[in-house]
Amino acid sequence: MAIDPKKIAHHIASGFTYDNGQLLCGDQPVKSIAERFGTPLYLYNIDEMVAGYRRYAEALSALDHQTCYAVKANSSLALLRALIDAGCGMDVNSRGELFRALKAGAKPEAITMTGVGKSREDIEDALDAGILLLNAESVEECLRIDAIAKEKGLKAQVVLRINPDVDAHTHPYIATGLAEHKFGLGIEEAHAAIPVLVELGNVELVGFGMHLGSQIFDPHTHAEGLSKLADFILTLDLDVRAKLRYVNIGGGIGVPYRESEGSIPFDDFVSRLQRLLDDSHLNVKILTEPGRYLAAGSGILVTKVEYVKSNAERTFVILDGGMNDLLRPALYDAYHEIHPVELHASRQVSSVEIVGPICESGDTFARGRRMQEVREGEYVAIFSAGAYGATMSSRYNSKPLAAEAALIGGEAILIRERETLEDMVRKELLP
Repeated sequence: MAIDPKKIAHHIASGFTYDNGQLLCGDQPVKSIAERFGTPLYLYNIDEMVAGYRRYAEALSALDHQTCYAVKANSSLALLRALIDAGCGMDVNSRGELFRALKAGAKPEAITMTGVGKSREDIEDALDAGILLLNAESVEECLRIDAIAKEKGLKAQVVLRINPDVDAHTHPYIATGLAEHKFGLGIEEAHAAIPVLVELGNVELVGFGMHLGSQIFDPHTHAEGLSKLADFILTLDLDVRAKLRYVNIGGGIGVPYRESEGSIPFDDFVSRLQRLLDDSHLNVKILTEPGRYLAAGSGILVTKVEYVKSNAERTFVILDGGMNDLLRPALYDAYHEIHPVELHASRQVSSVEIVGPICESGDTFARGRRMQEVREGEYVAIFSAGAYGATMSSRYNSKPLAAEAALIGGEAILIRERETLEDMVRKELLP
């Protein structure tokens, strides 16, 4: 079966194209960027990512809404600053992500905090910063927020996360909306919790929310979840409903990682949301938390071929980047398009194992993948690596963290230096 990396890149990538056999980031040759900054290298087209955010915000413009980018997807300071400058809010999952968002220039009133296990320190930092609200996941968490806010003489705005028991039909590790999951409160539990929450002196219940999971391609999934959430809200006492100002619909809209995958028409999604709000007469601001949707296609991981090795059964393309750099294939068996940075019309396409250098058989990016022949010292691009790539990386096998570069204003610049060996041990102590 023939493969066409140019067509595939056009379908799944944002701001990466092939021209005359050369992979480009914007109009900059990826090979030249890799030679300049070394590999493994995360490379983002931040110009295109910001353009994607603007299209997303425009699609929602008829609604009273606030987009809060899910920082967990990619927490690069340069990326965050570009989104903030474009008017995007931030959704953080820890005090570390809060620190990053503030350092990148986010206004506290445009920050929300999510997370099923917020520590006391997380909540203290959020309240001290004066963020917009906390997305709370349990009565126990609300009690903790109330106690800390009381100590500080503050009143905390809280949106309670509802678990509507909707199957997202996605990988079980990234599904979050079923009753069996740790996230949020079920409908019955939420009804029982509200009388407790409205009596708290330092917590103000200002809304409800949900997040069904990630990589959701069926528009009916979100529609079902939103319908259950709206029905729940409409059963509440009028005095509770009168104080509601927000409905958080989370994120999770799927993005294609392979040519055969489509995507939800976003305009259709917004139309469904608008109809639901109209039918339910909810006068609230909609909060959304896109992460992967904005970042995934705008990044690649550039790696170098260390060896091409064959045995009686298989040919292995061994790269200098591994599961320490991009964990998703090993963790989720996730699919990423993988293609040479330079295409050569004279070279054959064959089935290969594409693997990293880590001492684990699981350090495999693709098995039996058809790819054009590559040779030692050449570069290979792993596509759709802009989300849950660098943020999930590690130093396993004492491999330094990869460098990160980005196209900003049409110029390729370094946005995170490659870690040195000394950097790796700087915080360690010898007895």
